[in-house]
Amino acid sequence: MLNRGDAVVYKCRGLYKVEDVGPLDFSFVDSNKQYYTLQSVENEGDRAYIPAEDETNIRRPVSREEALDLIGRIPEIEVLQVKNEKFREQEYKDCISDFCPENWVRVLKTTYKRTKSRGSITSLDRKYQMLLEHALYSEFSFALGIPAGEMQQFIADRVGAAEKD
Repeated sequence: MLNRGDAVVYKCRGLYKVEDVGPLDFSFVDSNKQYYTLQSVENEGDRAYIPAEDETNIRRPVSREEALDLIGRIPEIEVLQVKNEKFREQEYKDCISDFCPENWVRVLKTTYKRTKSRGSITSLDRKYQMLLEHALYSEFSFALGIPAGEMQQFIADRVGAAEKD
């Protein structure tokens, strides 16, 4: 059970805070049901209402240690091997559906590699790159206390240093 003020990651949408726990005051919902009211940390106009008994789309953010460990393992994380281009988006969706940051990195590495080898980015890769960079950077920013705008450079520096060792 989450409490007011708890930080959560909601789907691939980034970091949210639990603003309230309780029934919703909407005529179209069951007034006996408990909901989490989630408020985006980055966008005050973005709220989500999640049934309290169904926490499948939310999870606690990674810890500082988990974030640093994952960043350190980025060079070892495999890219996706998409066998049929027609199913690329479904493979991306399947990979990120568990909302696991390591799988987000897999998809990102795949999009970066494809863009480098093609010389340009496809609209599909851009869509997932933007979604997952936002989700990862906001979560890592929270865990590490580094502004989200500096996260890409922080990760690049850490990965570059790890690859030199």
